[in-house]
Amino acid sequence: MTKIALIDRYGAFLSAKEGRFQLYVKDEKIWDVAPVELDAIVFTVTGASISAAAVKLANDYGIDLVFMEKDKPIARLIQASYGSTLKTWLQQLKKAHHKEERLKLAKAFAEGKIHNQRIVLNEYYKYFKASGKKYQHIASSISYLDNVLSKLPSASSVDEIRNLEALAARQYWATIATLLPSEIGFKQRIPRSRQLPGIELDLFNKALNIGYGVLRRVVWRAIFIAGLNPYISFLHKPRAGKMTLVFDLMEEFRPIAVDRPLIAAFRRDYRQFEKLKTEDREAMRSVWSVIANRLYESKPPLNNIVLEQARLLAKHIRGTETYKPYKAKW
Repeated sequence: MTKIALIDRYGAFLSAKEGRFQLYVKDEKIWDVAPVELDAIVFTVTGASISAAAVKLANDYGIDLVFMEKDKPIARLIQASYGSTLKTWLQQLKKAHHKEERLKLAKAFAEGKIHNQRIVLNEYYKYFKASGKKYQHIASSISYLDNVLSKLPSASSVDEIRNLEALAARQYWATIATLLPSEIGFKQRIPRSRQLPGIELDLFNKALNIGYGVLRRVVWRAIFIAGLNPYISFLHKPRAGKMTLVFDLMEEFRPIAVDRPLIAAFRRDYRQFEKLKTEDREAMRSVWSVIANRLYESKPPLNNIVLEQARLLAKHIRGTETYKPYKAKW
C-alpha cells in the first residue's frame, strides 16, 4: 500500500535520523518511518517544520515532498536536474501557440471530463432504476451530456470548448445535488475562488475543494515526472504563476478520482464530515483518506493512470504518439 505521511499538527517537526524519518510534536515522537515506506510527505499547516536532513532524505528516495495551504499545493521539492527536458518544453510551447494543435488537446481534456461525468451519472441511473426510484431526471442529464459531447468535435475555438464544458458541468452538478442528502444544502459547485465573502460553503463543496487539492498534488507530480512544463497549457488560459497544465490534465480525473468517492461517502454518512464547518483536522483527514484510497487502492491504481496520461501527453507533444483522454469504463 502506498503511504502518504500527512503532517497537519501545529508544532510538528520532521527530522531524519539514521536513515529514517521521525516526526515529533514538542518532545513526543509521533512516528518513525523508513523512506521506502513513503510515497509522499505532505505538510498542510504552516506551523510545522522540517530539517535539512529530512529534505535530503526525501530527495534521495524520490519522495514527493509537498507544502499545502488549505486545499491547494503551494510548493514542492524539485530535484536540481528538473528542467533538463528543455526540448520538450520548447515543443510544448510551440504546440500551445499552434491553433489546431491546441484545439486537439483542449478537446481531448474536455471530452475526457464530460465522458467521466456521464459515467458517474450512469452509475446512479442504473442504481435508481433497479431500486424503483425516480431516475428519469438522471437519464435526461445523461442525454444532455451526450449532446454536449457530440458538439465538441466541431468546436472551432478554445473558448467554445470551455463554454461546452461549462454547460455540461452545470447540468452535471444540478443532477448530483439531487443525489445527496438535502441536509447538506448542496445546490451547485462553488470553488473556493468563487466563494462570496461572509458566505459559508456547504460541506460537500468544502470536501470537493480539499479533494481536488489532493488530486492536484498527484497530477502536478505526474507532470513533473513526465518532463512537462506545468505553466504551458492548452484548455486553460495561461496565467502568470498558475500551473495551468495541471488543471488541464486534472479535468478528466475529477469525476472519477474525487466526485465519485465523495458522493458515495456523503450518501453513506455525511455526518462524518460535519466538522469541516470549522476546518477540523480529523474531518479534513477523512476527506484525504477517501480520495487517497481511490487514487492508490483502485485497480488499476488511478495515480498510475495519471502518470501514464502525463507521459502520453509528453509523447504527443514530442510527436511520437497521439493523446487520448482517460475514459473510465464504468
